[in-house]
Amino acid sequence: MSTEIPADDADARARAQWQRNKWTIAVDLGMALLFFVVGKMTESLVTPALVCAGAGFALIIVQRFVKVDLLGGLALFGVVVLCVSAAFAWFFQDDWAIKMRSTIVGGAVAAVMFGDAIFNRGNYFGGRLARFMPNPIDHRRMAAGLATLGVVMAVVNWGVAQFFSKDTWLFYTSFGDVALSVILAMAVIRFAERRAAA
Repeated sequence: MSTEIPADDADARARAQWQRNKWTIAVDLGMALLFFVVGKMTESLVTPALVCAGAGFALIIVQRFVKVDLLGGLALFGVVVLCVSAAFAWFFQDDWAIKMRSTIVGGAVAAVMFGDAIFNRGNYFGGRLARFMPNPIDHRRMAAGLATLGVVMAVVNWGVAQFFSKDTWLFYTSFGDVALSVILAMAVIRFAERRAAA
């Protein structure tokens, strides 16, 4: 049986979600832009990784003093990824290691999400992401879909790092990665919504 939401309710819910999540989205985009700008200015990937990790820690401190949610959703995950990137940069002092952080983290997160989908019916990741969705979703399909997204993103990052220049990778990781992940995430959401509405 389909659980279709009246258009007025869906619009109101979408507006409320935008109000709740707009600062988090701004933080995500701002961190990507900071990484890109510092990387272009310094011609290094180590420096932007360290600068963005510092900015991430600053955001965690700022979050304690402001009422808007700066780190909800994927922004906090982004700070964690920036810290992993900074750790790679600090330990290896190598651009290649920094390029591979998305592949390594994406693969690891995908494995955890597949485990959640298989052994926990997606109730951890799918359940937490359900609060951002305007329609009901199937938690298991959401977790499995996001795990697949993680694998695809890890492989694409490796391909861009392996076969293209550092400047091309820097542009991809700052902007192309976001665009591709949004497109794939919309497909995952459709996949998860279909099952929940059935």
